[in-house]
Amino acid sequence: MKKIGQFFKKHWKKFLLTIIIIAIIAGIIYLSFRAYDKYRENLLTDPAWIRENVNLKENDEGVYEVEKDEDISIYSEDYQNIIEEKIDALKDKADYTLENPLLIYNPYGTGSLSYYLYYTDSDEDLDYKIETEGYSDFEKEISNKDSNEYQLIGFVPGETNTLTLKSGNEEHEFTITTPKSKALIENKLEVKNGDSKEELTEGLYAVLGHDKNYNSNIYLYDNEGVLREEFVLDSYRADRIIFDGDYMYYAYNKKGIIKVNDLGKIEEFYNLGNYTMHHDMVYDEDNKRFVILVNEDDTDTIEDIVITVDLDTKEVKKIIDMKDLLPEFYLNAIKPEGKNTYGGYELDWIHLNSLSLIGDDIVLSSRELSTIIYISNAYTNPSVKYLLTDESVTEDTSYSDLLYEKVGDFTSQAGQHSITYYKDDALDDGEYYLYMFNNNYKGARTRPNFDWSNYPGTGTYEKGETSYFYQYKVNENDKTYELVKSFSIPYSSIVSDVEILDDDGNIVVGSGKDNSFGEYDNDGNLIREFNYNSKKYAYRVFKYEFNNLFD
Repeated sequence: MKKIGQFFKKHWKKFLLTIIIIAIIAGIIYLSFRAYDKYRENLLTDPAWIRENVNLKENDEGVYEVEKDEDISIYSEDYQNIIEEKIDALKDKADYTLENPLLIYNPYGTGSLSYYLYYTDSDEDLDYKIETEGYSDFEKEISNKDSNEYQLIGFVPGETNTLTLKSGNEEHEFTITTPKSKALIENKLEVKNGDSKEELTEGLYAVLGHDKNYNSNIYLYDNEGVLREEFVLDSYRADRIIFDGDYMYYAYNKKGIIKVNDLGKIEEFYNLGNYTMHHDMVYDEDNKRFVILVNEDDTDTIEDIVITVDLDTKEVKKIIDMKDLLPEFYLNAIKPEGKNTYGGYELDWIHLNSLSLIGDDIVLSSRELSTIIYISNAYTNPSVKYLLTDESVTEDTSYSDLLYEKVGDFTSQAGQHSITYYKDDALDDGEYYLYMFNNNYKGARTRPNFDWSNYPGTGTYEKGETSYFYQYKVNENDKTYELVKSFSIPYSSIVSDVEILDDDGNIVVGSGKDNSFGEYDNDGNLIREFNYNSKKYAYRVFKYEFNNLFD
């Protein structure tokens, strides 16, 4: 040791110089990487550079594909407009006919199983069929558009698909090899038929949040369980798809919503600023705005805020903070040990998980309180009009006066999701229905001492006998509610949804933790069930007809 000390003492200047040189080199390398990253960042937002590095190239099958720098994002106005410019340039280069059309694979990047189609020699409606070995056929009829531009879906990923185009007296066939999906998703689901003799409705099942809750695309399956389209997202699952005329709206990341036209082009971006999406968004068509459940950034609580986004001005406005409306529930909440759903330590005291509009009023679902909350005058002067829940939930609070009275003997909903309002002509003024996925789950992390004895038959996070479709008839005139329809559905402690198609029609059920979704007749009899593989679950499943978009 003495010799080592003497050696170091003799040569310390050389050691110090070496360390200084290494530090300088490391600093230069670090600054070089930072400079390059900044340079790349600037390039990726430069329209001229994007235009140079995005091209449409024809493959061996006569289909054009996008070639671009992998770091160029599709989620920018520049990218979307540049692709449109390049498509327009191709349209001007040749006389495209139904026999020799312009076909481009997913040019706008929004649908990984879609193709852009253009031709000029027909003003008739277009019929197309996709045949794929080992899968059922997919057929669509599209009303004629003056532009003769269409977006075709239904191609099975990773397979050779035979496309037949028919317009008027013409019919032509094409062979197209569709790329594999980058996601670990099944091309065909396991299908089980139920006892009901009713027919399935037309449309496609939209599976939201499959497995990777915050990094998952939207997957569209047909009535045979075959994957027919994949809407590509950016680090969010999307909560639902909203339709308005020839446009779709959906969240593509946790702070952004996009407006997509019938060709797959993104026409508008809506940014939520200081808020992060969770669980649900709906469209107030009368006032042209979205109503969205959000987390507010840099606060101590989560899942307790509601905002609006104006479609014309893009203004974001906070309209409801549940801490102001139900402060006793907030103050009585106990902060649990460990992290919350988002990996942080914010208090999830109410856990809003769905909303439904009734004019300027809003119905909210609180999973943590197993409570349905009716908010009056939500946009201007919000207040709680009533609560639907078991009376035990409001013990030790002043909220008992807000409870509507149960009519009949039934167990209250527990851990419910997807509360939805609807009214039919047979009901009197002040009467309407609220239906839901009653998870039948006794979970409340911020109320660990809650007595669940009024909820017999409820399950735990991992295990339960059954969940239920619940439909309440609410009567505001005498402040009552009754259970008018209920049937068992596969148990799911969390997530999940139900949806009545065309009010009194079939019912779509997504049971997330069961890794299944199904369609039932209006009496609650299963028509068909679909089962998927997943390490966790799918968040929700809705069924959409996609009118004015793909037909």
